[in-house]
Amino acid sequence: MDATVAAEARERLKKWIEETRQILGTLPEIVEPDTSASERATAAEREIERLKKEVEDLRKENLQLRGEKDEITQAMGHIAQKLGLAPRKSPFERSAPAPVEPPRAHEPPRP
Repeated sequence: MDATVAAEARERLKKWIEETRQILGTLPEIVEPDTSASERATAAEREIERLKKEVEDLRKENLQLRGEKDEITQAMGHIAQKLGLAPRKSPFERSAPAPVEPPRAHEPPRP
């Protein structure tokens, strides 16, 4: 082997050895589990469970309130019936104005 070729081979070998040391130095960080990611995942799972429980509680409360609303509606209907009032379906419902009949074409207008 020529001296320059041997010197170049030694330099490449030194460079590869140094790169290998750097790579091996980072292996423990890569191989070890990321505890912060694990902790965040665990916290997210706890939050999901808490939110599921809250949603279920809200659904139960919604059903209860709908039942109470129906009972109140029924009671108000009985009260209105005893008072002789016609109950409306909605508090926003408006009574329609009486229809206006158009004048008939064959009758002359009245003076």
